[in-house]
Amino acid sequence: MMHRLSLSHLPPGHFCTYMHHELTSREPDDLHDHDFHELFWVEESEGVHWINGHQVTVRSGDLVLIRAPDAHGFSISGKGGPLRIVNFAFHARVWTHIRQRYFNGAPIFFSAPSLTARSYTLDEYQLAAIRQAASLLRSGLRDRLQAESFLLNVLALLKADRFNAGLKAAPAWLREACTAIGTNRNFAGGMPALARLAGRSPEHIAREFRRHLNRTPTDIINDARMSHAADRLATSDEDIVAIALDCGLENLGHFYRLFHARYGSTPRAYRLQQRAVVPPGRRRGRAA
Repeated sequence: MMHRLSLSHLPPGHFCTYMHHELTSREPDDLHDHDFHELFWVEESEGVHWINGHQVTVRSGDLVLIRAPDAHGFSISGKGGPLRIVNFAFHARVWTHIRQRYFNGAPIFFSAPSLTARSYTLDEYQLAAIRQAASLLRSGLRDRLQAESFLLNVLALLKADRFNAGLKAAPAWLREACTAIGTNRNFAGGMPALARLAGRSPEHIAREFRRHLNRTPTDIINDARMSHAADRLATSDEDIVAIALDCGLENLGHFYRLFHARYGSTPRAYRLQQRAVVPPGRRRGRAA
């Protein structure tokens, strides 16, 4: 029998739950949908994840993102002992905020329609990183800060994992172009420089980047530009306009928008924040 779960019972100020489950039923256990999002990962054994009318085998290391309308439950497979999972559930508005701020509303992670796009297999090092990120949740801190902090840690790991997997499967020319575009003399040249490095047309590059990395060439170029800008802001006294020009961006307003989208602050605010953690001896460049 299907039923709906809610987080309306949470104490004031709590935005999430964090629980370990040990499942032993050979039939779909506790089929439900929700008014919240959740993720789970398998700590031990093998089982069946019943979701939206499908049966998917899950094993140790599998991590799945679940949307509010997804109807799902679990059963054991009979090939091992109890299925042990960890579940993190949180108010849907937490994801709405993170999606808009960090992903420009893109249909990714919890907003991806395909279950395949929301399923990952992690190694022991990645699982250890997620367990460490959950340490404060385990201690009972479940406010919005901890909910968002844990979720951002997980999403950053998943984004890097999927990008790296796509990069490994990509043709050699694409991998080499991605590496080369990370240097200042190349990313400053934008798309023409990338086309030269790849030895392909911009149209072909765009198709292959989307197919293998699910990103545009401009995304990759701007990531390299903003990483360089952040490093210069933190470790030098260079004028912000000079840093923007060094990144190959003559439009200062565009530079500010890209930087804010990546780091959530203005370049000046970012520099001031970093002054507290970057020793003066590491700073370089001309005086402001």
